[in-house]
Amino acid sequence: MYINKEDLQQLRQIVRVGTEKPFEKRCQCVLYHYYGMNVSELSKIFNVDQRSIYNWLNRWKKRGMAGLYDKTGRGLKPKLNPANPRHVEAVQKALSKYPHDSRQALAELNRQLPQPVSQSTFLRFKNRKWVSTGAKNE
Repeated sequence: MYINKEDLQQLRQIVRVGTEKPFEKRCQCVLYHYYGMNVSELSKIFNVDQRSIYNWLNRWKKRGMAGLYDKTGRGLKPKLNPANPRHVEAVQKALSKYPHDSRQALAELNRQLPQPVSQSTFLRFKNRKWVSTGAKNE
């Protein structure tokens, strides 16, 4: 595998100052592979499947440093999203119908939404004041 001088220095710097985040881990993997370690060894060192190592190396070859970052949109999506006007409106309706009874408001909210939410999710959303303004107040 060929790595140009600038990328090599950048990879070394990231690994040297890294905090073991997935990006730094992938940079370190690319460096180790550059220095001669095989996929089987890398798989054991980073405690991931060999397929993951191949994916990291292929992403490096195709996109360079940018290929080692996490892709956007990963992870669990929130059940109540403050950026979703439908969610905000549904919570507002439920709270206006049952302003002093959170349990009833939650039941009403769960009738309006396709995916039910827990009481803790509902209260967290309500207490962060996303409901009244549509954005988090800090």
